[in-house]
Amino acid sequence: MSQTVDIRARRDLALVTLERDTRAEVRAEAADTLCELAFDAPPELRPEFEPAVVRMLADKQDEVRCAGLALASEVLAPAEAKDILIRHLTDEVPRVRVEAAGRLADLALPESRGALAAALQDTALTVRFEAARGMVALKHTAGLEVLLEALDDPDLRFRAASALAQLGNKDAIPPLKRAFSGWFVPAFDKTQLAGALASLGDPDGVAHLFKRAGKKWTMDRPMAVELLGAVKAPGALQRLLEISRDADDPARGTAARALGRLGDPAAEPALAELLASTASDDLKLDAAEGLLLLGTPSARVRVTALRLADPDAAEELVGLIADYGSAP
Repeated sequence: MSQTVDIRARRDLALVTLERDTRAEVRAEAADTLCELAFDAPPELRPEFEPAVVRMLADKQDEVRCAGLALASEVLAPAEAKDILIRHLTDEVPRVRVEAAGRLADLALPESRGALAAALQDTALTVRFEAARGMVALKHTAGLEVLLEALDDPDLRFRAASALAQLGNKDAIPPLKRAFSGWFVPAFDKTQLAGALASLGDPDGVAHLFKRAGKKWTMDRPMAVELLGAVKAPGALQRLLEISRDADDPARGTAARALGRLGDPAAEPALAELLASTASDDLKLDAAEGLLLLGTPSARVRVTALRLADPDAAEELVGLIADYGSAP
């Protein structure tokens, strides 16, 4: 059976389930299946899911309507999806408004700014938070206070720190420090908060990233290593090079990607050395991504010349090269 025939058959089965089954959990699973199929479908097949969007958005079940919004953002033209998402920002069910605001934020369309600004006044913090994320994507500070409020919510703190780092407003440093110093903050949240502080130039955030990157078997260590590159931490080059060259270090691949995010051309020889080594294909893929992140013409030439033995790894390499576009 071809991929196209299989996708269509599974889509039709999911739609029949939505029409005939009365069990909420089964119908929710069918809606999720429709989204997964559309996300994995080749571009030319996605328009065939558009009628399912209409069907799902008219459903009485909240989970199905949420899935319909997700599907709309994937298979419809951005302008058409935007209009649908904006209409659902006034849905009576908060979780539907959250889905609409989050999907609208991810579209990052300038013409959505007015709708996102209105959603900043929603009664639900989760909706206000998604709207604030959208304002950050549009490089607007209107959602700053909402993001700072979200630092006190354990379920939103991690993503709020990321959004504040992206916003780049130094007014966020004191609230970030308070959250960072709080009692019983999970390790991943603490490292994310440190990353946000480091991105804003706070030395305590940088120090925490170096500290966690030095604790070899902690769960948040790969995250700290990656953030050292992402925030371009002073002194990170040497530490990341050390990790990438240690054959016994489980974070070698993470360090290779972080070297690319650091953006220092001095990292290119070390990454090229990994490509030419007897390292695993997985590690070579990490090094390749690091080189593509560096963005130099010579780094891209090295990656395009790479040949991997494993067919799946070779296919992933092709995808990476395509994702990072052409060299500047």
